Amino acid sequence: MYGDLLKREKDILQIYSENIETYYELGEILHNKLTEMIKKNGFFTMDVYHRIKTVDSLAEKMRRKSGKYTSIYDITDLCAARIICYLNATVDEIAEALKKNFVIDERNSIDKRKTLSANQFGYLSLHNVVSLRPEDGFREELCRIRCEIQIRTVLQHAWAEIEHDLGYKSSYGIPSTIRREFSRIAGLLEIADNQFVELSSNIQRYKNEITQQIVNGEYQELPLDEVTLHEYLTTNDEFFEYIDMYTTASQLEYYTTPAYGHLRHLAWLGITKLGELYGALLEYSDTMLKITRYVTKQNELDFFTTNVLFNNLCQAMLIKNKYTREQVSRFMALSCNENAEKIRQDTDELFEMSRRLHLVSENKWITGIWGDV
Repeated sequence: MYGDLLKREKDILQIYSENIETYYELGEILHNKLTEMIKKNGFFTMDVYHRIKTVDSLAEKMRRKSGKYTSIYDITDLCAARIICYLNATVDEIAEALKKNFVIDERNSIDKRKTLSANQFGYLSLHNVVSLRPEDGFREELCRIRCEIQIRTVLQHAWAEIEHDLGYKSSYGIPSTIRREFSRIAGLLEIADNQFVELSSNIQRYKNEITQQIVNGEYQELPLDEVTLHEYLTTNDEFFEYIDMYTTASQLEYYTTPAYGHLRHLAWLGITKLGELYGALLEYSDTMLKITRYVTKQNELDFFTTNVLFNNLCQAMLIKNKYTREQVSRFMALSCNENAEKIRQDTDELFEMSRRLHLVSENKWITGIWGDV
């Protein structure tokens, strides 16, 4: 089967076949270390995966590059991993982090993004050849094996996969008209990658500006969106004081959770600015406390979350502003995906809770019209 290979190449193949379990072990270690590194540094990535080259794939590689390898340790991609991230800037950040977690083979590592000349277009990734550090406690056998780690963006990955599936291996294999199409697409993808980096920078600048305004107490007129809401909930002293008051009054612990899902509910209720949000929290706090105590007692909880707080705010506003059953149903439909039964159930539960807490008169509750609160 491998009769066309040189003797030393057959020996390499035999050694690999007999020791492939070691490479599978190395692959798991590599994957775990990369995953841990990404999590520790907070890198924004889509996926991390690894693969171990099959024996047949190695044989084919040695046929194509006959005479190149004298030892199994000369081959750097028997164990390989790929990290797919969203931004080009993250590619370089991950490459720097690799230096702190692995031994880098600088001679065999290559930034293929820089291999194209100024008048060429193509979509390539960053390839690092690494090995485990002996000081991390790994046995010598594993540390001797070099691995390849490819880092690329989502768009670079899409290009590479499409290019591979179409069989586009070299510029000499297809007509010039089709090569031009490939070049145009690659150029567009490169522009898109750069634009995503610019967008990310703009968002970060916006966050920094918002944070400064909120810290300075100049937030009242800021529009309510995901960025302003997050910064307000995590940096504003007035909100922290409000939570201290609320936890004391409710005798419950407080845990921070995302509240982005309530933005459209708040907008439906007419709250579109941070100042309006804080005003509503103050205005409806008494009714909110009654609802929070009721909900946590019903569910046998000794804490409430940001999500619960905002949910209770919306419920309090519906009650205090005497929304009709029809209006409440439309509000509930915002988060029920047109599930008529769920909308009816949530609407009934709100009215039932109001009745139990004596927030609405019995007769008017039955007709679905709020009484005085």
